[in-house]
Amino acid sequence: MSRPVALPDDLARRLDDPAGAVPKPVGLRWAAVIGLLLRDAEDDPDPRLLFIERSRALRAHGGQVAFPGGKPEPHDATLLDTALREAAEEVDLPPSGTTVLGRLRPVPTPTGFLIMPFVAWAPLSWTPRAASPEVHRLVMPRLRELADPSIHRVAGQRMWRGHPYDLHEYAVHDPPVWGATAHMVRDLLLRLGLAEDARDST
Repeated sequence: MSRPVALPDDLARRLDDPAGAVPKPVGLRWAAVIGLLLRDAEDDPDPRLLFIERSRALRAHGGQVAFPGGKPEPHDATLLDTALREAAEEVDLPPSGTTVLGRLRPVPTPTGFLIMPFVAWAPLSWTPRAASPEVHRLVMPRLRELADPSIHRVAGQRMWRGHPYDLHEYAVHDPPVWGATAHMVRDLLLRLGLAEDARDST
């Protein structure tokens, strides 16, 4: 059963500095995504978290549920610029009014990327839309739904450079949120005090 959500007053302090130094992606290529929190009002205690379901026609990661984002372009000055540009292209995020709160831990993927996840408040008056043919639909569960233990499971465990990590899955959509995106969701929920299992080591 979903439990009430109470966002911490120090939400931004629980995240990493969005302008902080980034690690070297040894043997990997950078990508950047952004988890956009959507509020119905300024004091909304239970915001939605915006995901996209990628088109099944895509050769890479087709049909998967993910945060808006992608690979850096030559004109992107920072990884944050990459995440915001991709969000503008994919869900029509406006160039102003977004409040970047911080970063989560970068997540490596078996496909050779190191993904830097950012977290931000979306503009209050903004309504997201699927603005790219790469986006099949938008998925916007509330944090209360994501924090519900009944929709979360650990689907197995893998090794990454000698370190074990859990494979999380969130059944808030069909297909569910899984893989690197689920790992980011878990990191966010733990930092917000909305999850209790902190076994992950990567």
